[in-house]
Amino acid sequence: MRLAWVFLALAIATEVIGLTVMKAASSSGGTWGYAVMYASIALSYVFLAKAVKTISVGVAYAIWEGSGIGLITLVSVFVFNHVLSNQEMIGLLMAVGGIVLVNAGEVHDEEDMKVADDRV
Repeated sequence: MRLAWVFLALAIATEVIGLTVMKAASSSGGTWGYAVMYASIALSYVFLAKAVKTISVGVAYAIWEGSGIGLITLVSVFVFNHVLSNQEMIGLLMAVGGIVLVNAGEVHDEEDMKVADDRV
């Protein structure tokens, strides 16, 4: 179970790297930047696929996408000097709240996981 969460964290990290490089490559127009972007985003999906072998798809995708949005926003603010509007801040807070709620609904106990597996 812990390995699935490591794969999910790697999926999030590689997505953030790919999208950050995308922004930089679109500004400079470098071909290598696009290659790194495509490779990072593809690797992100590979890690996500490994994570969903254990974590339910809905939970993994919600965490992957929501965390990615939050981290990309932080990169935009601190690296690319983007200024967030109040509406953007409220939207991000709602996304974080949604991630927390989705994650809270996930079965984490090994005994509960066995019961859930027996139902299938």
